[in-house]
Amino acid sequence: MNYKQQIAALYIRVSTEEQVEGFSLDAQRTALLDHCHRVQIGVHKIYIDAGRSAKSIEGRPALFQLLEDARSGCFQQVLCLRLNRLSRKLADLLHIVELLERQGIALRSLTEEFQADTPMGKFALQMSGAVAEHERRQIAQNVRHSMQRRNRLGRWNSGNQVLGYRWVTHSDNPYLSYVEIIAEEAKQVVSIFKMYVSGLGLKAIANRLNSAGYKTKRGKSFYSIAVRGILTNVNYIGQVTYTDENDIRKIVDGEHEPIVPSELWEQVQQRLAGQSSPSTKQIVRYFPLAGLLKCPTCGSSMIPSHVRRKRKSGTDAMSFYYICCRYNSGGSTVCSPNHIRANEAEVWVQSQLQHFITHPTVAERLIIEINHRRDKKLLPIKKKIVQIEGQLASLKKRSLRCYELFEDGHMDALELKKRLNEITSESAPLEDEQAQLERSVSSQPERTIPAASIRQALARFRPLLLSAAPDQQRKLYRSLIVKIEIPHDRDITKASIQGTAALLNLVIPPISIRGTSNHEPTR
Repeated sequence: MNYKQQIAALYIRVSTEEQVEGFSLDAQRTALLDHCHRVQIGVHKIYIDAGRSAKSIEGRPALFQLLEDARSGCFQQVLCLRLNRLSRKLADLLHIVELLERQGIALRSLTEEFQADTPMGKFALQMSGAVAEHERRQIAQNVRHSMQRRNRLGRWNSGNQVLGYRWVTHSDNPYLSYVEIIAEEAKQVVSIFKMYVSGLGLKAIANRLNSAGYKTKRGKSFYSIAVRGILTNVNYIGQVTYTDENDIRKIVDGEHEPIVPSELWEQVQQRLAGQSSPSTKQIVRYFPLAGLLKCPTCGSSMIPSHVRRKRKSGTDAMSFYYICCRYNSGGSTVCSPNHIRANEAEVWVQSQLQHFITHPTVAERLIIEINHRRDKKLLPIKKKIVQIEGQLASLKKRSLRCYELFEDGHMDALELKKRLNEITSESAPLEDEQAQLERSVSSQPERTIPAASIRQALARFRPLLLSAAPDQQRKLYRSLIVKIEIPHDRDITKASIQGTAALLNLVIPPISIRGTSNHEPTR
């Protein structure tokens, strides 16, 4: 093999627990580059996945880029320190080898001798892959056992995911790593507990935190669920939770310092327990447009809400709305309520759908759209059929020319048979492909779809929508509507309805029901 003509891709991977001598990124890079320099192999690129597990090839962008470049023919071989750098999972490793083989690319390991293009080499590869997979499983099992031992001893297991704490990693000895309290964050945590004890709800607390510019540990805005997560995290009283080998949640005393006093913790838990009890006055009302209506400010889904008022007579009056889910959970700092009256929205959407399905042009529009998409799908197939027909016609001319040469004495019987066999071997796969493509075309529906059939189907749907029970109506809406976009002035009569695949993803623009309108659905 002439190595001067070879270009290699170098692949390096290291997981967070493998940062040891011999497997570090620098060690792998140095070993691979030294080898390429020694045998005079050119380097196309060094692909590096840092901190990536070998459990699966998923989540490794550098490996995916390497495989994409392999398909483009950017190099002739792939070099790695060991096969387990590519994958410790045998199925993934064999998939990678097969892909490289199809592109004529060799796979080389600096520390393992094998030739993937020979039966014995493939056998050695499979054995190496099986060993790597066993090692991965053993490592995973050891990690689980190690974590369970640490957890039972009350050692920190939350990394840097808990507000108020910082995990400090010791670079030389992991066993010397420790957790410490961040004073400013700890004050914020205690204030959250005190706000809840004072009577504020989860949303009100989130709103105050967001208004003050505070962020979660991950740098995001606070929502009700994040506040609840803090109020129920036993880390704040010096404890640690873990799941044992029987998937049973356990709580043990931790080695770290608590942030929240036990008395304050108990007060919060008592109030949370009281709040979690089911309400005695449950409001039963279906909101069929929940999730379909989109907030005009942030684009998030809108959810049900209600306001209770007292009439002059002393009786309760209930008003129902759809409001932004982000506002509902995070308060006015993250978005506005953008409330839409539920009755008005539901009546309008129902009238729009009824008008749409009975509009005189809808059936024709659906037919045009169906036929357009059918033609678009069949166009490349038909082009391929025409191309194959041309190739077969050319081969037929070659066979006729052979017969002419035989009759004129320019070709003997043996040569004629040889030439005809060659033509037959070329024609057979083309004829098979042609037959397959023609079956694909014939399996498609006929171009002409009766408009009366579509009108009849749409006519059946209208009474179904009117007579459906609330939960069925909600399902019907979801079968027809992807989303309903509300304009910024929150005028529901100007909203736009995006149809699902059942309506060929057509957009239903606002239609004036009272007046005459020539609006047609658009794509």
